Amino acid sequence: FFLRIVQPIAFLLPLRSSLHKTATTIVIMPRFTDNWVLDKSMFDYVQGGSCACCGFPHIFNIGGLEGLIQSMSDLETDAANQEIDAAKMSPWPEDMRDGIWTDRLLLRYRMKKEMRGYRHFLEEVVRNHHHDGDDATTPIDIKKAIPILHNFCTKHLTPFQLRQIFQLPRSELPEILKTKYKIHASAYAIVFCTVVEQVANFHVTKYPVDGRRFGSIGGGGCDLDDAEVEFEVDLRYDKFGPGFYIGIIDKNDDGDGATSTSGDDNNNSEECCWRVNETVLLRFLQRMVSLGGPTLLARAAKTSHDNQDDSDDDDEEENNSSTTTTPPAVGSNVPSFRSDRRVIRLLIARYWADGVMEKYRESQQMKEKKKEGGTE
Repeated sequence: FFLRIVQPIAFLLPLRSSLHKTATTIVIMPRFTDNWVLDKSMFDYVQGGSCACCGFPHIFNIGGLEGLIQSMSDLETDAANQEIDAAKMSPWPEDMRDGIWTDRLLLRYRMKKEMRGYRHFLEEVVRNHHHDGDDATTPIDIKKAIPILHNFCTKHLTPFQLRQIFQLPRSELPEILKTKYKIHASAYAIVFCTVVEQVANFHVTKYPVDGRRFGSIGGGGCDLDDAEVEFEVDLRYDKFGPGFYIGIIDKNDDGDGATSTSGDDNNNSEECCWRVNETVLLRFLQRMVSLGGPTLLARAAKTSHDNQDDSDDDDEEENNSSTTTTPPAVGSNVPSFRSDRRVIRLLIARYWADGVMEKYRESQQMKEKKKEGGTE
């Protein structure tokens, strides 16, 4: 009887030691890096899986994996080649890997179709405030919407209203992917959720900024080229607070009063201690204007040794050399999730832009009702 009890325990001792060593290795591995995203997505995919109908969309793509990756217009030539090589070395199953790239392409396609809506809104804002010389055939400079929207946010919205607009729970992003873009129960949905967590903890990775910087350093004025980078720098995450947010509101310590006023006079005493951060607001409005295109995600300028035959993408974007490729990943031949992080930040910017657009249109409707009441 004693041997029947002791022998199984003795057999488990080496296994326990092995598991202990494995667990120690997992703990030591840096979190939130691209390698972490790769492993966690694989683990979640195996645990939860995806439905059979969503698992094999790649069979309809004639170009295969390389055709999918080359179709991503926001990837520079060297970055795309690196992704192809990394994908071939990836531990992901082939159906999972190809399904991820298919949904990546599908998401960008649907997001590109929405760009005209943001441009139409910005043109509407400019038309509402510049009636002179209004001609339907004359192109409208949507940059003119920046000071108009800046005035609206600081004069017609309270700091409390702005603070409500510029926050987004992390759980809302997967819901947007599912309900708005109809991508759910797939391998990419798993990767998307994992990369959202990576974006929330991006400072831990020590990676450089993901966005492309084009403008001159220290230059003043409205620089839409650097709007993505500035937004990325301003973006913050508070796990126990509002989730994703930007510091649009500051504590008013110098007693100079808040910069915004409200027509309904319902500010409480606590709200009067807050003021709008003009710099952060201006940078967001520049990012908001960039949502109108012409490109979904900007690419760095083409260098002299790039192949001219590589510049035929649908966004008329230019290719880049290997000097500005993906951030360094842990280990070799690891796919980069830089492009996914840029898309997630773009979704956050659009979510907040939608909030500003809704408030502006409500204000315009109130003005129209007052005019109609006055004429009667």
